[in-house]
Amino acid sequence: MSEPESASPSARHWRDIPQEITPRAMSRVGRRRLTLRNVRNLGLVALGALLLYGGFQFWQTMQNDPTKLTAAGGGQPVEHIVVETDGVLTSEWVEQVLDIKPTLGLMELDLWALRSRLEAHRQVKKADLRRKFPNTLLVHLEERSPVVRLRARMEGSGMTDFLVGRDGVIFEGHGYDRTSTGELPWLAGVRLRATTRGYEPLDGMDRVADLLSTARGNVPELYRTWHVISLGEMARDGQIVVQSSEVPRIIFGLREDFYTQVARLDLILEQVRGRPEPLKSIDLSVGAEQVPVAIQLPPQRSDKSGAPTVRFRLPNR
Repeated sequence: MSEPESASPSARHWRDIPQEITPRAMSRVGRRRLTLRNVRNLGLVALGALLLYGGFQFWQTMQNDPTKLTAAGGGQPVEHIVVETDGVLTSEWVEQVLDIKPTLGLMELDLWALRSRLEAHRQVKKADLRRKFPNTLLVHLEERSPVVRLRARMEGSGMTDFLVGRDGVIFEGHGYDRTSTGELPWLAGVRLRATTRGYEPLDGMDRVADLLSTARGNVPELYRTWHVISLGEMARDGQIVVQSSEVPRIIFGLREDFYTQVARLDLILEQVRGRPEPLKSIDLSVGAEQVPVAIQLPPQRSDKSGAPTVRFRLPNR
Protein backbone atom coordinates (compact mmCIF):
# COMPACT_ATOMS: atom_id res chain seq x y z
CA MET A 1 0.00 0.00 0.00
CA SER A 2 1.53 3.27 -1.09
CA GLU A 3 2.15 6.21 1.29
CA PRO A 4 -0.40 8.97 1.13
CA GLU A 5 0.61 12.03 -0.81
CA SER A 6 1.92 14.90 1.30
CA ALA A 7 -0.42 17.77 1.89
CA SER A 8 -0.19 20.63 -0.54
CA PRO A 9 1.73 23.69 0.72
CA SER A 10 -0.37 26.37 2.31
CA ALA A 11 -1.29 29.32 0.23
CA ARG A 12 1.32 32.14 0.15
CA HIS A 13 0.44 35.74 0.98
CA TRP A 14 0.98 38.36 -1.65
CA ARG A 15 3.46 40.17 0.60
CA ASP A 16 5.76 37.13 0.38
CA ILE A 17 6.06 37.49 -3.34
CA PRO A 18 9.30 39.25 -4.37
CA GLN A 19 8.58 42.52 -6.04
CA GLU A 20 11.18 43.88 -8.42
CA ILE A 21 10.66 47.67 -8.26
CA THR A 22 13.25 50.02 -9.61
CA PRO A 23 13.85 52.94 -7.20
CA ARG A 24 12.99 56.31 -8.50
CA ALA A 25 16.01 58.04 -9.96
CA MET A 26 17.08 61.32 -8.20
CA SER A 27 16.44 64.33 -10.32
CA ARG A 28 19.15 66.77 -11.34
CA VAL A 29 17.77 69.42 -8.96
CA GLY A 30 17.88 66.99 -6.05
CA ARG A 31 21.47 66.05 -6.75
CA ARG A 32 22.39 69.72 -6.87
CA ARG A 33 20.73 70.41 -3.51
CA LEU A 34 22.49 67.44 -1.93
CA THR A 35 25.84 68.62 -3.24
CA LEU A 36 25.26 72.16 -2.01
CA ARG A 37 24.27 70.89 1.44
CA ASN A 38 27.42 68.77 1.72
CA VAL A 39 29.59 71.66 0.58
CA ARG A 40 27.96 73.96 3.11
CA ASN A 41 28.53 71.50 5.96
CA LEU A 42 32.16 71.08 5.01
CA GLY A 43 32.54 74.85 4.83
CA LEU A 44 31.11 75.30 8.33
CA VAL A 45 33.48 72.67 9.72
CA ALA A 46 36.44 74.33 8.01
CA LEU A 47 35.39 77.77 9.27
CA GLY A 48 35.10 76.50 12.86
CA ALA A 49 38.54 74.92 12.67
CA LEU A 50 39.96 78.15 11.25
CA LEU A 51 38.44 80.22 14.05
CA LEU A 52 39.83 77.87 16.68
CA TYR A 53 43.27 78.02 15.13
CA GLY A 54 43.14 81.80 14.83
CA GLY A 55 42.08 82.17 18.45
CA PHE A 56 44.92 79.93 19.58
CA GLN A 57 47.44 81.91 17.54
CA PHE A 58 46.10 85.19 18.95
CA TRP A 59 46.40 83.89 22.51
CA GLN A 60 49.97 82.74 21.92
CA THR A 61 50.91 86.08 20.42
CA MET A 62 49.41 87.95 23.35
CA GLN A 63 51.40 85.79 25.74
CA ASN A 64 54.73 85.92 23.93
CA ASP A 65 54.93 89.12 21.90
CA PRO A 66 51.88 91.39 21.95
CA THR A 67 53.67 94.06 19.93
CA LYS A 68 53.15 91.93 16.79
CA LEU A 69 49.47 92.83 16.92
CA THR A 70 50.11 96.54 16.62
CA ALA A 71 49.52 96.56 12.90
CA ALA A 72 46.20 94.75 13.34
CA GLY A 73 44.44 97.86 14.63
CA GLY A 74 45.69 98.19 18.25
CA GLY A 75 48.32 100.83 17.61
CA GLN A 76 46.34 103.85 18.84
CA PRO A 77 48.37 105.85 21.38
CA VAL A 78 47.48 105.65 25.08
CA GLU A 79 45.35 108.66 25.98
CA HIS A 80 43.96 107.66 29.39
CA ILE A 81 45.42 105.92 32.44
CA VAL A 82 42.73 104.94 34.94
CA VAL A 83 44.09 104.13 38.42
CA GLU A 84 42.26 102.22 41.17
CA THR A 85 43.97 101.62 44.53
CA ASP A 86 43.14 100.61 48.08
CA GLY A 87 45.73 103.02 49.44
CA VAL A 88 46.88 106.60 49.01
CA LEU A 89 48.90 106.61 45.77
CA THR A 90 47.63 109.10 43.20
CA SER A 91 47.17 108.89 39.43
CA GLU A 92 49.91 111.50 39.01
CA TRP A 93 52.37 109.31 40.91
CA VAL A 94 51.46 106.25 38.82
CA GLU A 95 51.84 108.15 35.52
CA GLN A 96 55.22 109.48 36.64
CA VAL A 97 56.47 105.99 37.54
CA LEU A 98 55.17 104.37 34.34
CA ASP A 99 56.58 107.17 32.16
CA ILE A 100 54.75 106.05 29.00
CA LYS A 101 55.73 107.91 25.83
CA PRO A 102 52.82 109.84 24.26
CA THR A 103 53.34 108.16 20.88
CA LEU A 104 53.38 104.61 22.23
CA GLY A 105 50.44 102.49 21.07
CA LEU A 106 48.21 100.60 23.46
CA MET A 107 49.26 97.22 22.05
CA GLU A 108 52.93 98.21 22.15
CA LEU A 109 52.90 98.41 25.94
CA ASP A 110 54.95 95.78 27.75
CA LEU A 111 52.56 95.17 30.64
CA TRP A 112 54.99 92.90 32.49
CA ALA A 113 57.72 95.56 32.45
CA LEU A 114 55.28 98.28 33.55
CA ARG A 115 54.01 96.10 36.39
CA SER A 116 57.58 95.45 37.54
CA ARG A 117 58.25 99.18 37.43
CA LEU A 118 55.38 99.83 39.83
CA GLU A 119 56.15 96.93 42.17
CA ALA A 120 59.75 98.09 42.44
CA HIS A 121 58.32 100.67 44.85
CA ARG A 122 57.70 98.46 47.86
CA GLN A 123 54.67 100.41 48.93
CA VAL A 124 52.95 98.64 46.03
CA LYS A 125 52.23 95.08 47.12
CA LYS A 126 50.65 94.05 43.80
CA ALA A 127 49.93 95.79 40.50
CA ASP A 128 47.55 94.62 37.78
CA LEU A 129 47.53 96.31 34.37
CA ARG A 130 45.02 95.73 31.57
CA ARG A 131 44.27 97.25 28.19
CA LYS A 132 40.89 98.77 27.45
CA PHE A 133 40.45 99.50 23.78
CA PRO A 134 40.84 101.73 22.03
CA ASN A 135 43.19 103.95 24.09
CA THR A 136 42.93 103.32 27.86
CA LEU A 137 45.27 101.58 30.30
CA LEU A 138 43.66 100.29 33.51
CA VAL A 139 45.91 100.11 36.58
CA HIS A 140 44.78 98.41 39.81
CA LEU A 141 47.07 98.69 42.85
CA GLU A 142 47.14 96.81 46.14
CA GLU A 143 49.18 98.80 48.65
CA ARG A 144 50.85 97.88 51.89
CA SER A 145 49.41 99.53 54.99
CA PRO A 146 51.96 100.90 57.47
CA VAL A 147 52.05 99.43 60.95
CA VAL A 148 54.95 101.35 62.52
CA ARG A 149 57.51 104.00 61.63
CA LEU A 150 61.24 103.43 61.41
CA ARG A 151 64.07 105.99 61.49
CA ALA A 152 67.45 104.95 60.12
CA ARG A 153 70.74 106.70 59.56
CA MET A 154 71.68 106.57 55.88
CA GLU A 155 75.21 106.98 54.60
CA GLY A 156 75.66 110.45 53.20
CA SER A 157 72.05 111.54 53.76
CA GLY A 158 71.58 111.63 57.52
CA MET A 159 68.41 110.33 59.13
CA THR A 160 65.63 108.95 56.93
CA ASP A 161 62.14 107.89 57.98
CA PHE A 162 60.50 104.74 56.64
CA LEU A 163 57.24 102.87 57.12
CA VAL A 164 56.92 99.14 57.82
CA GLY A 165 54.06 96.93 56.69
CA ARG A 166 52.52 93.91 58.35
CA ASP A 167 54.70 91.59 56.25
CA GLY A 168 57.85 93.37 57.46
CA VAL A 169 58.51 95.14 54.16
CA ILE A 170 60.15 98.55 54.59
CA PHE A 171 59.08 101.36 52.25
CA GLU A 172 59.39 105.12 52.05
CA GLY A 173 55.70 105.98 51.97
CA HIS A 174 54.33 108.20 49.21
CA GLY A 175 51.06 110.08 49.50
CA TYR A 176 50.67 109.88 53.29
CA ASP A 177 50.01 113.01 55.32
CA ARG A 178 51.95 113.58 58.49
CA THR A 179 48.82 113.40 60.62
CA SER A 180 48.11 109.76 59.75
CA THR A 181 51.70 108.52 59.94
CA GLY A 182 52.48 110.68 62.98
CA GLU A 183 50.14 108.54 65.09
CA LEU A 184 52.13 105.37 64.39
CA PRO A 185 54.64 104.24 67.04
CA TRP A 186 58.33 104.06 66.25
CA LEU A 187 60.09 100.73 65.82
CA ALA A 188 63.32 99.96 67.69
CA GLY A 189 65.57 96.99 68.36
CA VAL A 190 65.97 95.94 64.70
CA ARG A 191 68.86 95.93 62.26
CA LEU A 192 68.40 96.77 58.59
CA ARG A 193 70.07 94.64 55.93
CA ALA A 194 70.35 96.20 52.49
CA THR A 195 69.38 94.32 49.32
CA THR A 196 69.15 95.24 45.66
CA ARG A 197 65.51 96.25 46.21
CA GLY A 198 65.96 98.17 49.46
CA TYR A 199 66.02 96.23 52.73
CA GLU A 200 65.21 92.73 53.84
CA PRO A 201 61.76 92.34 55.44
CA LEU A 202 61.77 92.37 59.23
CA ASP A 203 60.77 89.21 61.07
CA GLY A 204 57.95 89.23 63.59
CA MET A 205 56.05 92.22 62.23
CA ASP A 206 52.86 90.18 61.89
CA ARG A 207 52.85 89.68 65.68
CA VAL A 208 53.51 93.38 66.23
CA ALA A 209 50.60 94.21 63.91
CA ASP A 210 48.34 91.87 65.90
CA LEU A 211 49.32 93.53 69.17
CA LEU A 212 48.80 97.06 67.86
CA SER A 213 45.48 96.28 66.21
CA THR A 214 44.26 94.63 69.43
CA ALA A 215 45.16 97.67 71.51
CA ARG A 216 43.85 100.16 68.95
CA GLY A 217 40.54 98.35 68.59
CA ASN A 218 39.83 97.73 72.30
CA VAL A 219 41.60 100.47 74.29
CA PRO A 220 42.34 103.27 71.80
CA GLU A 221 43.15 105.78 74.54
CA LEU A 222 45.82 103.41 75.84
CA TYR A 223 47.16 102.76 72.33
CA ARG A 224 47.68 106.49 71.76
CA THR A 225 50.19 106.54 74.64
CA TRP A 226 52.45 103.97 72.96
CA HIS A 227 55.45 105.67 71.38
CA VAL A 228 58.07 102.97 70.76
CA ILE A 229 57.83 99.24 69.96
CA SER A 230 61.06 97.31 70.51
CA LEU A 231 61.83 93.90 69.02
CA GLY A 232 65.26 93.60 70.66
CA GLU A 233 64.07 90.81 72.96
CA MET A 234 61.72 88.99 70.61
CA ALA A 235 64.16 86.45 69.16
CA ARG A 236 65.80 85.65 72.50
CA ASP A 237 62.94 85.84 75.01
CA GLY A 238 59.80 85.91 72.88
CA GLN A 239 58.87 89.38 74.13
CA ILE A 240 57.67 92.64 72.61
CA VAL A 241 58.55 95.71 74.67
CA VAL A 242 56.35 98.81 74.47
CA GLN A 243 57.39 102.24 75.72
CA SER A 244 54.44 104.47 76.60
CA SER A 245 53.96 107.87 78.16
CA GLU A 246 52.53 106.18 81.28
CA VAL A 247 54.97 103.29 81.67
CA PRO A 248 58.49 103.32 80.21
CA ARG A 249 58.57 99.54 79.75
CA ILE A 250 55.57 97.26 79.11
CA ILE A 251 56.50 93.67 78.24
CA PHE A 252 54.17 91.47 76.20
CA GLY A 253 54.77 87.74 75.69
CA LEU A 254 54.21 85.79 72.48
CA ARG A 255 52.91 82.66 74.20
CA GLU A 256 49.61 84.21 75.31
CA ASP A 257 47.01 85.99 73.21
CA PHE A 258 47.35 89.75 73.11
CA TYR A 259 43.72 90.45 73.95
CA THR A 260 44.14 88.91 77.41
CA GLN A 261 47.40 90.77 78.03
CA VAL A 262 45.98 94.12 76.87
CA ALA A 263 42.94 93.65 79.14
CA ARG A 264 45.25 92.80 82.05
CA LEU A 265 47.34 95.90 81.36
CA ASP A 266 44.28 98.13 81.27
CA LEU A 267 43.12 96.71 84.62
CA ILE A 268 46.52 97.28 86.25
CA LEU A 269 46.78 100.86 85.03
CA GLU A 270 43.26 101.58 86.23
CA GLN A 271 44.11 100.37 89.74
CA VAL A 272 47.45 102.17 90.09
CA ARG A 273 46.38 105.53 88.68
CA GLY A 274 46.57 108.20 91.32
CA ARG A 275 49.48 106.60 93.17
CA PRO A 276 52.32 109.03 93.87
CA GLU A 277 54.97 106.54 92.74
CA PRO A 278 55.22 106.26 88.95
CA LEU A 279 55.50 102.85 87.34
CA LYS A 280 58.72 101.86 85.67
CA SER A 281 57.75 98.54 84.09
CA ILE A 282 54.98 95.98 83.81
CA ASP A 283 55.81 92.45 82.73
CA LEU A 284 52.72 90.78 81.21
CA SER A 285 54.65 87.87 79.72
CA VAL A 286 54.81 85.80 82.94
CA GLY A 287 51.14 84.82 83.04
CA ALA A 288 47.91 85.89 84.65
CA GLU A 289 48.39 85.09 88.36
CA GLN A 290 51.14 87.53 89.36
CA VAL A 291 52.43 90.33 87.18
CA PRO A 292 55.82 91.89 88.11
CA VAL A 293 55.39 95.66 88.36
CA ALA A 294 58.42 97.88 88.94
CA ILE A 295 57.64 101.10 90.83
CA GLN A 296 59.95 104.09 90.80
CA LEU A 297 60.15 105.08 94.48
CA PRO A 298 61.51 108.37 95.77
CA PRO A 299 65.28 108.33 96.40
CA GLN A 300 64.96 107.95 100.17
CA ARG A 301 62.79 104.85 99.78
CA SER A 302 64.58 103.06 96.96
CA ASP A 303 67.53 100.72 96.92
CA LYS A 304 70.65 101.10 94.77
CA SER A 305 68.78 100.41 91.55
CA GLY A 306 66.13 102.99 92.37
CA ALA A 307 63.36 100.73 91.00
CA PRO A 308 62.34 97.89 93.30
CA THR A 309 60.26 95.19 91.71
CA VAL A 310 57.05 94.17 93.39
CA ARG A 311 54.50 91.50 92.55
CA PHE A 312 51.14 92.79 91.45
CA ARG A 313 48.44 90.25 92.19
CA LEU A 314 45.31 90.61 90.12
CA PRO A 315 42.02 90.33 91.99
CA ASN A 316 39.95 87.21 91.45
CA ARG A 317 37.11 87.65 88.96
